[in-house]
Amino acid sequence: MEVTENLKVWAGRQRGAAVVLAKNWAGQLEGRAKRDAPWMDRTGNARAGLFGSTTIEGNQIFIRVAHSMEYGVFLELARDGRHAVLKPTIAKAAPGIERTYRRLWE
Repeated sequence: MEVTENLKVWAGRQRGAAVVLAKNWAGQLEGRAKRDAPWMDRTGNARAGLFGSTTIEGNQIFIRVAHSMEYGVFLELARDGRHAVLKPTIAKAAPGIERTYRRLWE
């Protein structure tokens, strides 16, 4: 029984740590996207509207970086993605995200 209880405690701690790690990465992605957005600001709304968030659905944790402005989709897709910031930000961070999660579960 003691082994089972200890395993449950460990799993709970690991899950908590995974959520904290996801929230940290969401904040980092938001900051990177705001800093690296390649467009010229006119109102500053698009840059200010970039956000990072974390959601939990069942056993999955999602890290999201997105636009809150309606025209964010235009910035991401128009002109062959010249003003895209989401995909490049995620692509650049993905190896680091994977590395930190691998270390967590070692």
